Amino acid sequence: MSKRIRTHYDNLKVSQDAPIEVIRAAYRSLCKKYHPDQNHDNPDADRIMSLINRSYAVLSDPDQRRAHDEWIAAQKHGHTVNTVATAEEDYSAAPPASRPSETDSETDSETDNVLHQTLHKRRLWLGLVFFLMVLGGLFWLADQQRQAVSDMPQTRGGEDAAASYPEFAQYLAGYPVLAEHGNGMVKINNGTNRSAVFVQIYPADQKNAIRTLYIPPAADFTVFKLEAGSYTLNYRQLLNDVWEQADFHISDGQTQAENVHLKPARVATP
Repeated sequence: MSKRIRTHYDNLKVSQDAPIEVIRAAYRSLCKKYHPDQNHDNPDADRIMSLINRSYAVLSDPDQRRAHDEWIAAQKHGHTVNTVATAEEDYSAAPPASRPSETDSETDSETDNVLHQTLHKRRLWLGLVFFLMVLGGLFWLADQQRQAVSDMPQTRGGEDAAASYPEFAQYLAGYPVLAEHGNGMVKINNGTNRSAVFVQIYPADQKNAIRTLYIPPAADFTVFKLEAGSYTLNYRQLLNDVWEQADFHISDGQTQAENVHLKPARVATP
């Protein structure tokens, strides 16, 4: 029997035909659940968060998602399977309880009927619980979408200069993700800032950005797979169009993320 392939859809717990709105909501939920800041006792939190970020980066980009769908189709048609690591363990359902052996006695028949009635009641209760969970999830998703819209930054310069930004922290589509050969990581913290930021990371003495991302107000983003060395982080405050800079260093054998706290945007008082 061929091994079931693991995909980026599995990492985000969504179906392959899920619309981008569902993928975004799933990513937001997994970030809240697995972010290293919320899982200090979990040594795998950084690895899991890296998988979630990578899967969202692929599925949120139309070209990368299309290529991933083609890869899935190729695996299903008998090509060599290269599995994709999953962001969470799959818990297989326990084997169902064995049915009582059928006998000719009236006692065994009654026992079998009682068992069927009990299982039927359990299915009804499980169905009701599932329905209530789905209903609650829909209300939660609607509330999160309203909150995300209210958090979107206003750009200066009029309608011609307005830019469309994502709902939450992520790599920006259209920019390359380079130099993913190291084990280092940096947490870019925008938690005390009322402004969203446009961020680019440059290795020391290089002119090409290896990562480009967006972080909304009062949020953070962890960048993974950085090689050891010095880096410069250039970021633009979208509230006032001011560029800022911060430097950080990744050491060999790093076990915890380097923290970079971004400055709050300076807003001129009337």
